[in-house]
Formats: sequence, C-alpha cells, structure tokens
Amino acid sequence: MSHLPAPPGASLRRARTLAAPLAAPPLVALLFVALLAPAGHADENGTGSGDELNQTVAPDEENVDGQAVLDVGHVDIGPRFVDGAWRVQGRDDSQAPPVWRALTDVAVRVVDAAVQQAPDNPDFAFLDAEPGSELYVVPQTQHPEVVWLGWNTQDPEVLERVNRGVTLTMHGVEGPGHLAVFLQNGDLGAPEVLWDGDEAGPQELWVDLNTHTHANWVFTEPGVYVVDFEISADLITGESVSDRAPLRFAVGEGTEVADAFAAPTPEATGPPPAAEEPDGAEAASEGGGGSSLSAVLLVVGAVAVALAAAVATVAARGRRARRIAAASGASDASDEGAS
Repeated sequence: MSHLPAPPGASLRRARTLAAPLAAPPLVALLFVALLAPAGHADENGTGSGDELNQTVAPDEENVDGQAVLDVGHVDIGPRFVDGAWRVQGRDDSQAPPVWRALTDVAVRVVDAAVQQAPDNPDFAFLDAEPGSELYVVPQTQHPEVVWLGWNTQDPEVLERVNRGVTLTMHGVEGPGHLAVFLQNGDLGAPEVLWDGDEAGPQELWVDLNTHTHANWVFTEPGVYVVDFEISADLITGESVSDRAPLRFAVGEGTEVADAFAAPTPEATGPPPAAEEPDGAEAASEGGGGSSLSAVLLVVGAVAVALAAAVATVAARGRRARRIAAASGASDASDEGAS
C-alpha cells in the first residue's frame, strides 16, 4: 500500500468501496487498467516493487528559485526544511542532479498524450465521467510522454527530525472539471480513492517516513486546476510544523500555463462560521423566548400608558365642562333674581 497505518489520533483517508459487484470489463476498461498498473511503492527502507520508485534523496540537493513548467519526467511533492523552515516542495527529477522547487513556483502541464477513455465499470463511478469519454490521466505507472507526479518523505533532514510520518491534506480544488487521485492494483481490484474533488472539507492522508509513492491523477476536463495542498508533521522535539501551498495544473495543450500561474488558491472548505450574538434592539426582536416576552411586555406597557393618558385627558375635559356648566347656571340664577 502507498500509505501505512496512522499513529493514534491521526486522520487517514479511507478507500471508497462501491456496493456494485465488479462486472466483466469491456476492452476499454482493460486498456485503462493495464495502463494504470501499479509501479509499486517504496517501503520503509526506501525500496519498492518497481525500479522506478527505488530512489535515494541526497542531503545536498539544491533548492532553486524561479517559475518552472513540469510537463515530462519525474516529479515528487514532499516536505523539506529550507533555511530551517518546514516547506512544501516539488522535487524535480527531470534533470540531473535533481533539484527542489517551491510549490508556488511550479505548474504541472498535462499534455494531450495523457488522454484516455473512461472505463465502463461501476468501480470507477467516482471519476464523474461517462464511459468512453476522454480523461486526462497522470498515471501511476510512468508514461514516457507524460509527467510522472508522486510524493516522497525521503529528505534526510525530514527523516532525522520528523516523528514517524507526515499528513498530506487536500483542502480543496478549483477547476473546470472533476479531479480524483487514486491507487489501482493490476489485478482488476477496486481502486483506492485517496482524494476526491467532489468531497467538501479537508481530506487527509497519512504517509510514513521514507516513503515514495505514485498514484493516478485524473481530470475530466481540460483547463486550469489548483489544489490547496498542505503537509504537516510532528517533530521528535514535540513541535508541530505545517506548510500550505497551491499545486497548479495546466491540463491539455490548449491551456495556457500563464493562466495556471495566475489562478488564485481555492478557498478552504469547512464548517460555516458561527452566528454572531444579537445585541440591543436586535436581541429583543430576534432573541429566544425570554427576549420575545420582553418585547411583548414593552408593547403592552406602551399601550397602557397611552390609554391612561387618553382617560386622563377625557376626565380633565369632563371636569372643565362641568365647571363651565356650573358657572353658567350661577349666572342665570343671578339674572333672574335681579329682574
């Protein structure tokens, strides 16, 4: 397997298992699986079942600056300490000796030679592709005309300072289509989905130290894709470290690499922000039962005051009318006596 059991408390991305039985695949599916046959993975000693994955990372490999378009050859995402700081890097093995680049300086170009047809097999439903439709595939097995993208945890300083392993997290992906990353066995077994662009929220994958792995990166449409990628770990000193950076793809030869470099990092998905507590008059109108009762009492009180004022006014007018009437009666009596 490409990832080993996580230590207690670590989150591990589980493989998707579909309920539908594995049907006898048509020729297109056989071709798809044959091309995606595994190249093996590195074990804890850094060796694997395929020579392509049997590599050693030298401590003096250079860090280089400047934008780079990686469209062929071997590239690994991995952690490295740069000037003492934990960083997400891309190890560019397309030249000798290999060099490390900041992930923000890298655009992975997926050429048209990567196009394959989607298999007619329910186990691949997670690809979100109609059977026979075109897919752009960065394969698990190296293709001489297509970039070969994987990850490793083999940097010597990482091996020396990290406790057990690292967590690779995909926080989100933006693009014109769907992205899925999965492992596929060569015996027509069900694929093991590592990251699925349809799922909201962070998707974590535990990777042990001294591991070198490649998987299938499948895009349903050409265009620019940006993955919000993070690598975190606990050091043997007890310190926690992490770094987060965009992993950019220009999929299809009609896609401009400059557009990939210019694309923003997707916003991380997660739980909605907590609602703010209302205050003042807003609390009286939007609060709970106690607030509603207070509002009702205020209205009733206001009405009572208004009624009392009206009654007082009417009473005052009545007293004035009686005084006027009494005065008028007295005046009439005096007039009658005089006559």
